[in-house]
Amino acid sequence: MRLTVLGMNGPFPAPEGATSGYLVQAGETFIQLDMGSGVLAALTGRTAPEELTALVLSHWHYDHACDVLPLLYRLEALGRRLTIYAPVDAGSPIRQAVLASPAAELRDIVPGDRLELDGVTMTVYAARHPVPAVMLRLTEGEAVLCYTGDTNTVPHLTAFAQGAGLLLADGLFPMALWAEGKPHLSAAQAAELARDAGARQVVITHLNPAIDPAALLAEARAIRPDAVLAKRWQVYEV
Repeated sequence: MRLTVLGMNGPFPAPEGATSGYLVQAGETFIQLDMGSGVLAALTGRTAPEELTALVLSHWHYDHACDVLPLLYRLEALGRRLTIYAPVDAGSPIRQAVLASPAAELRDIVPGDRLELDGVTMTVYAARHPVPAVMLRLTEGEAVLCYTGDTNTVPHLTAFAQGAGLLLADGLFPMALWAEGKPHLSAAQAAELARDAGARQVVITHLNPAIDPAALLAEARAIRPDAVLAKRWQVYEV
């Protein structure tokens, strides 16, 4: 299984950047995780979006889902239809557009779901965020990819990431800015999670362009010396 970072900023993109979007490839299976600002163009440079096995959204915030809107235009123009998996957020205008489009088949997901996507098993866990949000654990054979989406601490966080070959973890805050009521983990907490769960690799993502990445990386590496920050276009083997 292979992960390509198409966008890793949040809640807004850096110059020449993009917000959350990650392409997972397992053989002939292509699964897009999130579709934030700037991700559709990046995805189109890697594979035809209409050929995806599925698009999976961790939640409907714009920095994770806004490029779904032009994706619908593309699908409708080509007469194609794509299955989109996402948690239920009745207040999302993007979700309403998906429901109204003939080009999308929306399938609601809830924590505890276990789905088969052409050889990849996807298990859904609850995240903690201001809107309904999920964490995703994808397995293909012995390969395990865990994506936290956007979350703060939850009791099952370590169980979710246990034994991951690659942990893609929200780590937006330095510890000085993190608090229990914030919507994201800190980079240090992402590193602690990787250590406690025995993850083989940890990639810290959802990087705010207004926060110094060197400071985030230093805090993470004080706990997990091999921690890295997500880089756009980087390919990681799971």
